[in-house]
Amino acid sequence: MEIVLEDLFVEQFEKCPAQFQEKFRKVYQQLKAVDKPLEVKNIVASIHTKNFYKLFIDESRIGLQIKTGKLHLLCFLFNQYF
Repeated sequence: MEIVLEDLFVEQFEKCPAQFQEKFRKVYQQLKAVDKPLEVKNIVASIHTKNFYKLFIDESRIGLQIKTGKLHLLCFLFNQYF
């Protein structure tokens, strides 16, 4: 799956500790290898909006959206380090 990192996500991600960043990188590699986000552990579909998903890592949540066949990592919905 093709993945797009939005600027806001990158800005927020850079503020996270190295241990958290390593956990995210493992999930990122899995996302690149699958066809649908729900095939990756700790990703759930939004019950309110189609094509929106949440990725849970530790206590943090990251918003994902599928647009035109690409998975966009939007931003942190909750970041335990902020």
